[in-house]
Amino acid sequence: MYESERRSRHYYDRRAPVYDWSNRIVALLRGESAIRERLRAIDHLALKAGQRVLEVSVGTGSNLLLMAEQVTPNGRLVGLDISSAMLSRCRRKLRRRNVKADLVLGEAAHLPFADRAFDAVFHHGGIAEFGDKKGAIVEMMRVARPGAKVVICDLGVPTDRKLSLVNRLLLKLQPPYGQPPPLELIPSGAQDLHLTWFRSDAWYMIEFVNP
Repeated sequence: MYESERRSRHYYDRRAPVYDWSNRIVALLRGESAIRERLRAIDHLALKAGQRVLEVSVGTGSNLLLMAEQVTPNGRLVGLDISSAMLSRCRRKLRRRNVKADLVLGEAAHLPFADRAFDAVFHHGGIAEFGDKKGAIVEMMRVARPGAKVVICDLGVPTDRKLSLVNRLLLKLQPPYGQPPPLELIPSGAQDLHLTWFRSDAWYMIEFVNP
């Protein structure tokens, strides 16, 4: 395990009890709904009933609840995270909503799944902290079937436009916001590659079709 992964695991183990609450507060400060922000990214997966979907860095499972509505009936949801505390909260949340999903403790750069196992792969926050970002992206593509949609989102701010006061503050308070989207790490075979910004230009979204 990379040192950055160890730090992330300890950080999210400690943060798990307040993770959902803090995300809702941040969304409200931006004048947004946390659910609407998540759906904006999930919609780019173009999910259909019966599909097999993997979320890497699943956290407390907020996205799984939203994706479950789109892949039922007969779909399969799988969530992977490096933090056992986050997975525990995810498990409880899914149980309360009667949503079924397979939850796996593991690293993004070493996904414990077979090749071409999923119809869509989603990552929503965290890749800025990965020790092996390229390895994680290659793994997401490996486990996605040919033609599957892969969507990768994380915090960041664009460099081609004037930043808002909030985003300038975010850059000072959280250095990861200064990391550029890892477009150069996407293998050249990726099809229909697009980069967009959302969450008031404080997050990027990379989407492509697996070759």
